[in-house]
Amino acid sequence: MKYINAGLFFLILAACSQKADTRSMEIIIDRAGDNIEEAYKVVQKYPFIKLYPLSSEKDTTAVDKKLFSLNIGDTATIEGNYYKIIADTGNYTYRAQYILLDAAVLTHAHIDSLRTLIQQQYAAGKSFEELNSKYNMDPNQKDGDTGPFTAGMMVQPFENAVAKHKQGEIFTVDVPDKKWYFVVKKTYADVGEKIRIVLGFKK
Repeated sequence: MKYINAGLFFLILAACSQKADTRSMEIIIDRAGDNIEEAYKVVQKYPFIKLYPLSSEKDTTAVDKKLFSLNIGDTATIEGNYYKIIADTGNYTYRAQYILLDAAVLTHAHIDSLRTLIQQQYAAGKSFEELNSKYNMDPNQKDGDTGPFTAGMMVQPFENAVAKHKQGEIFTVDVPDKKWYFVVKKTYADVGEKIRIVLGFKK
């Protein structure tokens, strides 16, 4: 009986240790920065964690589709494996509509109030085109449409935010050094092949 109890104790201890190791790996993945260089450092230090490049054109399993449905920085457990979305790369084109609020003219409190109001009115059924004509402070804009653009054509915070979001989502972007504050709607799905970098640990 003592031997059985001792054996059971070691089984429980091993299970607890495995659970602790799994949680440790999850924490390491969670703390990895949302950029490829940081992800490579994690993989070099912890060989059980892997870096997976997924192609939007070639990787089409149910797991791949789930990983592509997440946003940058999101984590998920899928079929017992733990993943974090690190970054998107590749040659693809974006398109969005925007409403610019200019901090050279408006106070930050006024901008915050207007952005909240714009999003509330959009949620209540106002079209983005109608809101754009009422609130957009960009004198050179055409219906708030960016037109198709690729990497490097827009200021980095704007480009990163559009890349991170999905078609139809509405969100805000801050570019403080230029005093630009946006409400943005992503109007089209990305065109081209997206390479999604995923950090993963198989439990």
